Amino acid sequence: MPRIDRLAFATVGLMLAGCAGLDPPSPEPWTARVPAVAEARYTHTVYFATDRAELAPSERASLDAFLAALPAEGQYRALVIGHADERASDAYNLALSDRRARHVAELLRAHGLERVELARRAMGESRPADPGTGEAAWARNRRVEILVRHWVAEAPRCGEWDRSRSLHGQQLLPDLGCATAANLVAQVADPGDLAEGRPLGPADGVREAEAIVRYRTDKVRSLAEPGQAP
Repeated sequence: MPRIDRLAFATVGLMLAGCAGLDPPSPEPWTARVPAVAEARYTHTVYFATDRAELAPSERASLDAFLAALPAEGQYRALVIGHADERASDAYNLALSDRRARHVAELLRAHGLERVELARRAMGESRPADPGTGEAAWARNRRVEILVRHWVAEAPRCGEWDRSRSLHGQQLLPDLGCATAANLVAQVADPGDLAEGRPLGPADGVREAEAIVRYRTDKVRSLAEPGQAP
Protein backbone atom coordinates (compact mmCIF):
# COMPACT_ATOMS: atom_id res chain seq x y z
CA MET A 1 0.00 0.00 0.00
CA PRO A 2 1.43 3.45 -0.90
CA ARG A 3 2.62 5.57 2.00
CA ILE A 4 0.03 8.29 1.35
CA ASP A 5 -2.82 5.74 1.54
CA ARG A 6 -1.53 4.44 4.85
CA LEU A 7 -1.41 7.94 6.23
CA ALA A 8 -4.95 8.64 5.02
CA PHE A 9 -6.32 5.53 6.67
CA ALA A 10 -4.53 6.36 9.92
CA THR A 11 -5.91 9.91 9.87
CA VAL A 12 -9.49 8.69 9.32
CA GLY A 13 -9.09 6.16 12.15
CA LEU A 14 -7.90 8.84 14.54
CA MET A 15 -10.80 11.11 13.59
CA LEU A 16 -13.35 8.35 14.16
CA ALA A 17 -11.80 7.47 17.50
CA GLY A 18 -11.93 11.11 18.53
CA CYS A 19 -15.59 11.44 17.55
CA ALA A 20 -16.45 8.27 19.47
CA GLY A 21 -14.85 9.70 22.56
CA LEU A 22 -17.02 12.80 22.38
CA ASP A 23 -20.30 10.83 22.68
CA PRO A 24 -21.59 10.47 26.22
CA PRO A 25 -21.88 6.90 27.52
CA SER A 26 -25.30 5.35 27.12
CA PRO A 27 -27.25 5.36 30.38
CA GLU A 28 -28.45 2.15 31.98
CA PRO A 29 -31.74 0.89 30.55
CA TRP A 30 -34.86 1.81 32.47
CA THR A 31 -36.87 -0.95 34.03
CA ALA A 32 -40.54 -1.16 33.19
CA ARG A 33 -42.97 0.40 35.64
CA VAL A 34 -45.12 -2.44 36.98
CA PRO A 35 -47.43 -2.79 39.99
CA ALA A 36 -45.83 -3.97 43.20
CA VAL A 37 -47.79 -6.87 44.71
CA ALA A 38 -47.05 -7.93 48.27
CA GLU A 39 -48.34 -11.19 49.76
CA ALA A 40 -48.63 -12.13 53.42
CA ARG A 41 -49.70 -15.48 54.85
CA TYR A 42 -51.51 -16.02 58.13
CA THR A 43 -52.06 -19.43 59.72
CA HIS A 44 -54.17 -20.57 62.64
CA THR A 45 -55.26 -23.92 64.06
CA VAL A 46 -58.37 -24.72 66.08
CA TYR A 47 -58.99 -27.97 67.96
CA PHE A 48 -62.07 -30.09 68.55
CA ALA A 49 -63.36 -32.41 71.21
CA THR A 50 -63.68 -36.12 70.48
CA ASP A 51 -66.23 -36.87 67.77
CA ARG A 52 -67.36 -33.25 67.63
CA ALA A 53 -67.56 -30.97 64.60
CA GLU A 54 -68.36 -27.71 66.46
CA LEU A 55 -65.83 -25.53 68.22
CA ALA A 56 -65.83 -25.15 71.96
CA PRO A 57 -66.25 -21.55 73.25
CA SER A 58 -62.52 -21.19 73.98
CA GLU A 59 -61.55 -22.30 70.47
CA ARG A 60 -64.20 -20.06 68.96
CA ALA A 61 -62.70 -17.12 70.87
CA SER A 62 -59.22 -17.91 69.54
CA LEU A 63 -60.57 -18.02 65.99
CA ASP A 64 -62.34 -14.68 66.45
CA ALA A 65 -59.11 -13.12 67.74
CA PHE A 66 -57.20 -14.46 64.73
CA LEU A 67 -59.73 -13.07 62.26
CA ALA A 68 -59.87 -9.70 64.03
CA ALA A 69 -56.09 -9.34 63.64
CA LEU A 70 -56.15 -9.72 59.84
CA PRO A 71 -55.46 -6.54 57.84
CA ALA A 72 -58.56 -4.53 57.08
CA GLU A 73 -57.59 -3.76 53.46
CA GLY A 74 -56.68 -5.95 50.56
CA GLN A 75 -57.99 -9.23 49.21
CA TYR A 76 -57.95 -12.67 50.79
CA ARG A 77 -57.92 -16.28 49.72
CA ALA A 78 -58.40 -18.88 52.42
CA LEU A 79 -57.80 -22.62 52.68
CA VAL A 80 -59.47 -24.64 55.44
CA ILE A 81 -58.20 -28.19 56.06
CA GLY A 82 -60.01 -30.57 58.41
CA HIS A 83 -58.38 -33.45 60.29
CA ALA A 84 -59.38 -36.24 62.67
CA ASP A 85 -57.59 -38.62 65.03
CA GLU A 86 -57.14 -42.31 64.33
CA ARG A 87 -59.90 -43.77 66.49
CA ALA A 88 -62.44 -44.68 63.83
CA SER A 89 -62.66 -46.00 60.30
CA ASP A 90 -61.11 -44.10 57.43
CA ALA A 91 -64.51 -43.29 55.96
CA TYR A 92 -65.89 -42.00 59.25
CA ASN A 93 -62.84 -39.85 59.94
CA LEU A 94 -62.93 -38.41 56.44
CA ALA A 95 -66.56 -37.38 56.87
CA LEU A 96 -65.89 -35.99 60.35
CA SER A 97 -62.94 -33.91 59.15
CA ASP A 98 -65.10 -32.56 56.33
CA ARG A 99 -67.80 -31.47 58.81
CA ARG A 100 -65.17 -29.74 60.91
CA ALA A 101 -63.76 -27.90 57.88
CA ARG A 102 -67.26 -26.93 56.80
CA HIS A 103 -68.04 -25.57 60.27
CA VAL A 104 -64.91 -23.39 60.34
CA ALA A 105 -65.56 -22.18 56.79
CA GLU A 106 -69.03 -21.05 57.83
CA LEU A 107 -67.54 -19.16 60.78
CA LEU A 108 -65.10 -17.41 58.45
CA ARG A 109 -67.95 -16.32 56.19
CA ALA A 110 -70.02 -15.17 59.16
CA HIS A 111 -67.09 -13.06 60.34
CA GLY A 112 -67.18 -11.03 57.12
CA LEU A 113 -65.14 -13.10 54.70
CA GLU A 114 -68.19 -14.20 52.74
CA ARG A 115 -66.78 -12.84 49.46
CA VAL A 116 -63.37 -14.39 49.97
CA GLU A 117 -62.30 -17.24 47.71
CA LEU A 118 -62.39 -20.11 50.18
CA ALA A 119 -61.24 -23.68 49.51
CA ARG A 120 -62.05 -26.56 51.84
CA ARG A 121 -60.31 -29.93 52.18
CA ALA A 122 -60.86 -32.98 54.37
CA MET A 123 -57.86 -35.15 55.23
CA GLY A 124 -59.36 -37.55 57.78
CA GLU A 125 -56.61 -39.20 59.80
CA SER A 126 -54.11 -39.28 56.93
CA ARG A 127 -51.97 -36.34 58.09
CA PRO A 128 -51.61 -36.35 61.85
CA ALA A 129 -49.86 -33.47 63.55
CA ASP A 130 -48.63 -35.93 66.17
CA PRO A 131 -47.90 -39.49 64.96
CA GLY A 132 -48.08 -40.88 68.48
CA THR A 133 -50.98 -42.52 70.26
CA GLY A 134 -52.82 -41.55 73.40
CA GLU A 135 -55.09 -38.69 74.40
CA ALA A 136 -52.42 -35.99 74.08
CA ALA A 137 -51.61 -36.95 70.49
CA TRP A 138 -55.27 -37.41 69.57
CA ALA A 139 -56.11 -33.96 70.93
CA ARG A 140 -53.48 -32.36 68.65
CA ASN A 141 -54.80 -34.27 65.64
CA ARG A 142 -58.46 -33.28 66.06
CA ARG A 143 -58.01 -29.97 64.33
CA VAL A 144 -58.72 -27.61 61.45
CA GLU A 145 -55.83 -25.71 59.91
CA ILE A 146 -56.53 -22.31 58.40
CA LEU A 147 -54.29 -20.62 55.84
CA VAL A 148 -55.20 -17.09 54.81
CA ARG A 149 -53.31 -15.46 51.95
CA HIS A 150 -53.55 -11.69 51.68
CA TRP A 151 -52.46 -9.44 48.82
CA VAL A 152 -52.04 -5.71 48.48
CA ALA A 153 -51.10 -4.05 45.18
CA GLU A 154 -49.28 -0.71 45.03
CA ALA A 155 -49.30 1.41 41.89
CA PRO A 156 -45.96 2.72 40.56
CA ARG A 157 -45.18 6.38 41.14
CA CYS A 158 -45.37 8.13 37.80
CA GLY A 159 -43.56 11.34 36.80
CA GLU A 160 -40.51 10.87 39.02
CA TRP A 161 -37.41 10.49 36.85
CA ASP A 162 -34.10 12.20 36.26
CA ARG A 163 -34.81 14.63 33.44
CA SER A 164 -31.09 15.31 33.00
CA ARG A 165 -30.50 11.82 31.61
CA SER A 166 -30.70 11.62 27.83
CA LEU A 167 -29.39 9.53 25.00
CA HIS A 168 -27.72 11.49 22.18
CA GLY A 169 -29.74 14.58 23.03
CA GLN A 170 -33.09 12.76 23.12
CA GLN A 171 -35.02 12.73 26.37
CA LEU A 172 -35.61 9.20 27.61
CA LEU A 173 -39.15 8.01 28.46
CA PRO A 174 -38.78 5.95 31.63
CA ASP A 175 -42.42 6.55 32.55
CA LEU A 176 -43.74 4.97 29.37
CA GLY A 177 -46.55 2.62 30.43
CA CYS A 178 -46.61 3.87 34.02
CA ALA A 179 -50.17 5.23 33.75
CA THR A 180 -51.35 1.90 32.36
CA ALA A 181 -49.86 0.05 35.34
CA ALA A 182 -51.41 2.52 37.78
CA ASN A 183 -54.83 2.15 36.15
CA LEU A 184 -54.52 -1.63 36.36
CA VAL A 185 -53.99 -1.45 40.12
CA ALA A 186 -57.01 0.83 40.48
CA GLN A 187 -59.27 -1.50 38.50
CA VAL A 188 -58.23 -5.02 39.48
CA ALA A 189 -60.65 -6.66 41.91
CA ASP A 190 -58.19 -9.15 43.38
CA PRO A 191 -54.51 -8.10 43.62
CA GLY A 192 -53.65 -11.79 43.89
CA ASP A 193 -54.49 -12.10 40.19
CA LEU A 194 -51.49 -9.87 39.43
CA ALA A 195 -49.25 -12.28 41.33
CA GLU A 196 -50.36 -15.71 40.18
CA GLY A 197 -53.54 -15.50 38.11
CA ARG A 198 -56.44 -17.93 38.17
CA PRO A 199 -56.82 -21.45 36.80
CA LEU A 200 -58.75 -21.64 33.55
CA GLY A 201 -61.76 -23.89 33.90
CA PRO A 202 -63.48 -26.11 34.38
CA ALA A 203 -65.55 -25.03 31.38
CA ASP A 204 -68.89 -26.30 30.12
CA GLY A 205 -68.01 -27.33 26.58
CA VAL A 206 -71.57 -28.28 25.65
CA ARG A 207 -72.94 -24.90 26.70
CA GLU A 208 -70.23 -23.01 24.83
CA ALA A 209 -70.72 -25.10 21.68
CA GLU A 210 -74.47 -24.51 21.75
CA ALA A 211 -73.89 -20.77 21.97
CA ILE A 212 -71.77 -20.90 18.81
CA VAL A 213 -74.47 -22.92 17.00
CA ARG A 214 -77.14 -20.38 18.00
CA TYR A 215 -74.97 -17.56 16.70
CA ARG A 216 -74.30 -19.28 13.37
CA THR A 217 -77.98 -20.16 12.85
CA ASP A 218 -79.16 -16.66 13.80
CA LYS A 219 -80.95 -17.93 16.89
CA VAL A 220 -79.24 -15.71 19.45
CA ARG A 221 -81.36 -15.27 22.53
CA SER A 222 -82.29 -11.66 23.19
CA LEU A 223 -81.67 -10.05 26.55
CA ALA A 224 -84.62 -9.81 28.93
CA GLU A 225 -86.38 -6.48 29.08
CA PRO A 226 -85.79 -4.41 32.22
CA GLY A 227 -88.11 -5.54 34.98
CA GLN A 228 -88.76 -8.95 33.45
CA ALA A 229 -87.60 -12.21 34.91
CA PRO A 230 -84.91 -13.99 32.91
